[in-house]
Amino acid sequence: MLFHFLHLMVESDIQTFDFISKERLGPIPMSVLLVFGSNLRKLTALRGSQTAVANDLDISRVQFQRYLRSESFPKPNMLKRICDYFGVDARILTDPLSEEQLQLAKAGQYEAKIPAAGTTVMQQAISYCAIDQNYFEPSQELRDGIYSAWRGSYSRPGCAVRQMVQIKTLGLARVVNGFDPRELYPEHMKVTGRMREFRGVVLRPEVGFVILYFHADPSRYVSMEHLEHVMVGHTPALAGTIFLGRGAHAKQRRMARTFMSRLPDDWSVVMQVARRPMFVDMADVPASVLPFIEPSPETF
Repeated sequence: MLFHFLHLMVESDIQTFDFISKERLGPIPMSVLLVFGSNLRKLTALRGSQTAVANDLDISRVQFQRYLRSESFPKPNMLKRICDYFGVDARILTDPLSEEQLQLAKAGQYEAKIPAAGTTVMQQAISYCAIDQNYFEPSQELRDGIYSAWRGSYSRPGCAVRQMVQIKTLGLARVVNGFDPRELYPEHMKVTGRMREFRGVVLRPEVGFVILYFHADPSRYVSMEHLEHVMVGHTPALAGTIFLGRGAHAKQRRMARTFMSRLPDDWSVVMQVARRPMFVDMADVPASVLPFIEPSPETF
């Protein structure tokens, strides 16, 4: 997944990141080809013989020469092999290697390098945590769109929270955003839309989906939601549990059951849902939703 995230960082240059399907990829930007070819030539020079490097990588000399001349681009599995061989990472696609980085690579200490310019701390962290796992496999169970999301309230017993979230595809990644209720903030506080906004990433583990939500200042909470496919009559939906990452507060929960259903692609319907109150008494929750969010004895 590191390689997909690095391509996501240069989205302005590469419009799609499917390296296997040339029909979908189209021509690779020359700037990326030139950077990669230049970096590969410098790294190969550290090892001496181009033929020896090609043999070590199990690449034909003809193909390796095409990489060196910036005429061709490796697929993800070959790119990973090249990076592992030289002890570098996928930023050799996008950032020219400095002399300092080359010396670190030669000494096998490239991990100590200074992060590339423009790389955010979060991108560095994701790149480190998920080196080659693909958590973004396509699924029809959680399609792009606007969803009505329900959960039990953390702070109001006998109450549910109804929100809307948008899930969309960004490059190969799946992301989400939405807004916390204004009622969560003190009345005297001036609250902007950005303060209420939360964003997140949708991951596809072995079973179901995991969504990591990152809430803006001043709360800066992080929450994690696990969802699985359910059927409500003949309508597909998702249900699961959400966990709020914060310290213990008196009479406030940090776990709630959740339910999510996709709204029709009709802006009038979306606006009707958006105008409804966010806090709803459990007694007034629709009968189709209540079994999935009413409190259960599950604890942690």
